Amino acid sequence: ITPIYILNCIILLQALIEIISNQSSLAIDLISAQSRQMRTMIYQNWVCGKFSSSERCVEIDNHSEIIRNITANVWKLAHVPIQKGGTK
Repeated sequence: ITPIYILNCIILLQALIEIISNQSSLAIDLISAQSRQMRTMIYQNWVCGKFSSSERCVEIDNHSEIIRNITANVWKLAHVPIQKGGTK
């Protein structure tokens, strides 16, 4: 194992950590936006559902599929395969 190999491994690890943290932040932002919309709807006692012409009505975005895709990608990136055999 050479110092260049170790450096390349560190650079790869840094890139993976950056991607995973960015994807995690995006998922948290989407969950936060959905939570904020749900809270607004609850505070209005679901009046919007009864009177759709109200200017205060809020449509709650469903980000569940996007969040599922993000978490699946993070799991793929973070997965470390089991290495068998000796070192070469």
